[in-house]
Amino acid sequence: MKLSTILLFACLSAAANAQANTNSMINYIVNGEIVKPWKMSIGNALNWSIPVAEGRAETAKGNLVVSPSEDEEGAMHLKWRGKVVKNQWGGNTLNQSFVTLSGNKIDLSTIVDNAAIAFQVKKLRNPSKDVALTMRCKNSNKCEEKFAIKHILKRLPSDEWKMLTVPLNCFAKGGDFDYSQITDIFKIATEGKLDMLIKNVGLISLPTGSKGCAK
Repeated sequence: MKLSTILLFACLSAAANAQANTNSMINYIVNGEIVKPWKMSIGNALNWSIPVAEGRAETAKGNLVVSPSEDEEGAMHLKWRGKVVKNQWGGNTLNQSFVTLSGNKIDLSTIVDNAAIAFQVKKLRNPSKDVALTMRCKNSNKCEEKFAIKHILKRLPSDEWKMLTVPLNCFAKGGDFDYSQITDIFKIATEGKLDMLIKNVGLISLPTGSKGCAK
């Protein structure tokens, strides 16, 4: 079955039974649970890869903490504290703290202009600095593209579940991104403060007539 057909079927059936859609090609987090074989990790310059185990992880210095939500069943709590550890020149040695979903390889090249990655989120605190959403291919830092989402997050109402969507072709700005070998389906990174819950992450079809970021 073609990926475009799977995506269409999943979108039609999601409202009826979101939990059943655990195809790792198009569903990445379902009700706060990571869909295997995807794996979540967090990090910053002090430790680039800290596995999220049983829904929990914390970076060195506690700048980013991931945990199951205490108030919302089936939700993951992501809290960036915006801490700064200055070096001898006054810069921040931590750089950005990030959460990433990797450990798999998928081909989305056939639906680049027809789909978006969607996050069901509840914003608890506005971002204080720039926030980047990154998609990576070939397990390489040379094969990645970023999309700024601070402005999108700030527009979302606080303490309400909303859908944050970014068309897949928004990551094609550089022209060399290889959608046929995606290995990190998303990475969210910031140096500042940010507090939010995430419940579901996956692909959805773009509305009829929408071109996403394509001109």
